[in-house]
Amino acid sequence: MGNNVMFKGSNGKLIIILNPTIPFQELKDDLVEKLEKSSQLLMGYEAVIEFKGRDMEEKEELELLSIVDEVVDINILFVSDGKELVSKEVETVTNLINEGVTKFHIGTLRSGEVLEYPGNIVILGDVNPGSIVKAEGNIVVIGTLNGVAHAGTKGNDEAFIVASNMNPFQLKIDEILYKNYSNNILFRSKQIIRNRNNIAYLKNNILIIDQLTRKTLQNIVTT
Repeated sequence: MGNNVMFKGSNGKLIIILNPTIPFQELKDDLVEKLEKSSQLLMGYEAVIEFKGRDMEEKEELELLSIVDEVVDINILFVSDGKELVSKEVETVTNLINEGVTKFHIGTLRSGEVLEYPGNIVILGDVNPGSIVKAEGNIVVIGTLNGVAHAGTKGNDEAFIVASNMNPFQLKIDEILYKNYSNNILFRSKQIIRNRNNIAYLKNNILIIDQLTRKTLQNIVTT
């Protein structure tokens, strides 16, 4: 296998570096072997996947993505080519945040900026203090959420907010507000608000902040 397939973790992203010269079937076999050897390390890992080092057609990327999903227990948020979003990324993120119209914002949302949309919002970047995100649907931040996020603005109490790093000035889902450790918040852990990969959602009119896992998402779907 050698160095035909290498893994590199960076800021919530799993970069898979591929040998550009070997036959594709050999590359797939090497990827399976590498994943099997790293299965314990990657178990439960939640990340953006990016393939590097090799020019591939979309069909080939999807084949490799299917291998990753089948061989290891990893939560793939979406797939990035490091440049722009295409159909497969849109489909993967939309599966994470349920069906609906989704707006993608690439880059940091800075102080004074307001991003509002009548559907779901996915931000590939940070939400800085002093910035505001409002969505009638769900909000997903692949970055640090330091500003204000309001999901379910038109009475959607099934909306949720996800962030790679959640340290918000204010969270609001439907009409339930979190600010300065309000009594409306139930913390699964006293420190979870500053942990990586958190999700905020409503249950019985209580805003719950929990770790983002497949089990958490299943609980939300069945709530």
